[in-house]
Amino acid sequence: MTMLPWREHPAARAELVDAIGWYEERQSGLGERLNAELMEHVAFAREWPDAAPFYRNRQRHLLLRRRSVEGFPYGIVYLVRDNEVIVVAYAHEKRRPGYWRSRLRDL
Repeated sequence: MTMLPWREHPAARAELVDAIGWYEERQSGLGERLNAELMEHVAFAREWPDAAPFYRNRQRHLLLRRRSVEGFPYGIVYLVRDNEVIVVAYAHEKRRPGYWRSRLRDL
């Protein structure tokens, strides 16, 4: 199977950059490790878009999916539309559940 193209919601990109910086300030190389883990999960989603479980949400018609990252309290929230993976959030799993839902209006 070929990898699907992908894009990120602009706010997802911003939160990724912030998270990388935060971890990098705590320990050199840790932010890069987080980035590598998240990008590995994005690559997996692009190759196997239906493998992640559906995210339980109120917008059931959107069929959001979520993959958690081992070793970090983050996951990617994404959907597949028109043969494209759209990353809605690089979501911190212990803070403000569903904070990213307003982004769905922009897609």
